[in-house]
Amino acid sequence: MAALLDDPSQCGRGERLALALARENINSMMQGPSRARVEVDIYQLHGDSQYDTTEIMCQVLPKGVVSVIGPASSPASGSTVSHICGEKEIPHVKIGPEESPRLPYLHFASVSLYPSNEDLSLAIAAMLQSFSSPSASLVCARAECLLQLEELVRRFLISKETLSIRMLDEDLDPTPLLKEIRDHKVATIIINANASLSYLILKRASELGMTSAFYKYILTTMDFALLNLDDIVADQSNIMGFSMFNSSHPFYMEFMRSLKLSWREGCDQSPYPGPALSSALLFDAVHVVVGAVRELNRSQEIGVRPLSCSSPQIWQHGTSLMNYLRMVSVWKNDMRRSRTGGEGHGRK
Repeated sequence: MAALLDDPSQCGRGERLALALARENINSMMQGPSRARVEVDIYQLHGDSQYDTTEIMCQVLPKGVVSVIGPASSPASGSTVSHICGEKEIPHVKIGPEESPRLPYLHFASVSLYPSNEDLSLAIAAMLQSFSSPSASLVCARAECLLQLEELVRRFLISKETLSIRMLDEDLDPTPLLKEIRDHKVATIIINANASLSYLILKRASELGMTSAFYKYILTTMDFALLNLDDIVADQSNIMGFSMFNSSHPFYMEFMRSLKLSWREGCDQSPYPGPALSSALLFDAVHVVVGAVRELNRSQEIGVRPLSCSSPQIWQHGTSLMNYLRMVSVWKNDMRRSRTGGEGHGRK
């Protein structure tokens, strides 16, 4: 299989190591003299470019792969991969957020291990219902926020509760919006932003005295576990988010230890923030693909086929494998607590 990585950070998200750990974990359990071995070819993206991604995919196809995984945070590149995989009927395992708006033709060739926009909306709606709060405020960092949380917004349109929507300006200063929310005495605040910007908003809220027991914050970032909020929250603060990590998985501690050691060896920043979700999803993706191939092999022997961007040929086993992938991704439980949701954490 092939994996497309797009990690631009200085210290890295541990994605290459996660792929290596998954490969070694699976290969160590394979038995017999003629046992097949898992191989993952890694391709590095240097920007979110449809043109460059197409070039890379034209390098991938001739090698013959059962699946393409990633990238995690390059939407244009991800859509390009899904489009090419759809044409060649090669399964694409997605590990990043859903496109907004979602493109219908991408569904055929892709399966996502990342929570869908609808999943996120339903999870937030359930949390709001438990609060019994008559009003809430949604702080958006990007315009795509309303598309991502469309299901949540629609629920407010048909209910008696009110949802005020506030968009950060270009300089990303949350102070004016937070002051408006405070003046209107809105207690429940939903923050739709990445982890670093969510931290900035909470830090400013703390400076404005808005982290008291009166306020409840829901963060939509799936990297909530990476946030170190100890310096900006008090004992009475209510800050909730989602964690998809399955700490009871038998390989979890080894996964954490390996990524932490790698971080310490290659990065001068401290402390280690914890594993990025993309690394865990890459680990899962390799296991999901191998599980689907094994299931399909029970009924038919499958083999890879070299393809080309300039040829109309398709992979004859692709559609069958995609069906098995969708089935396996639902029940397989690796580094994620569940496929379609996360666990809310309150910090008191």
